[in-house]
Amino acid sequence: RLMPLTKKTPKNLLLVNGKPLIEYALEDAVMSGIKEVVLVVNPAHQEQFKKYLKERAKRFPGLTFNLRVQHTPAGNGHALLPAFDLLKREPFVVRFCDDIILSKEPLIKSLMSLFYFYKVPILLLERITQKDVSRYGVVGVKQVKDQGSRIRGQKIYQITKIVEKPKSSQAPSNLIIVGGYVLTPSVLRNIKQVADSLPIVAEDALPLAVGLQIELIIGRKIYGWEFNGKRLDCGTIEKLEKAQGALKRATETK
Repeated sequence: RLMPLTKKTPKNLLLVNGKPLIEYALEDAVMSGIKEVVLVVNPAHQEQFKKYLKERAKRFPGLTFNLRVQHTPAGNGHALLPAFDLLKREPFVVRFCDDIILSKEPLIKSLMSLFYFYKVPILLLERITQKDVSRYGVVGVKQVKDQGSRIRGQKIYQITKIVEKPKSSQAPSNLIIVGGYVLTPSVLRNIKQVADSLPIVAEDALPLAVGLQIELIIGRKIYGWEFNGKRLDCGTIEKLEKAQGALKRATETK
């Protein structure tokens, strides 16, 4: 959807308002206290990311980088498996760089604060118009009634189901999952067990929703946070240009 821009440059290295998309997530990680980062990349882009890290990683001296390759484009859940050895023992954050989030507090820090309170996977949610839900993973929810639902006035929900790209008439809500998660090793193990059980993992066969749905099926809780900031979707050329304008205006008004 970003051709011809991505013909030579990986999506997450495209410049938006003067810096690569990936750096918005890395800056947020630094401000949130993250110390170790895993970049999972397409094998065709491995050398470009190695070059990027060599040239730009000095901007993030507090971060340790691990570069892993997803050889089969089998979904965003499957993308975690090349880093299974690094992620299997403790909770971890997942960020998709084509969503730039503008918020008062660092996004990852807020997600981690909620995780430390609830001790269950936390998903970043956004409420959109009903007609657009068919492009996203959509959640069914119920309101959290305990005191945690009032953490700093945030809207916290318990997830009851996850439906990938439903018809608008069949969507359980108009709350969608956007590019931020705190996940537990059990979600990762779910994905690995499914992948290991398949003779061939087809393209896009293992989204994160698979691992999360298994958690729900076996009776574990997952919570979602409807954040108060603004998401800039950079998934198409038109949206990339809109994000560029929004970030430029935000910079000028500071």
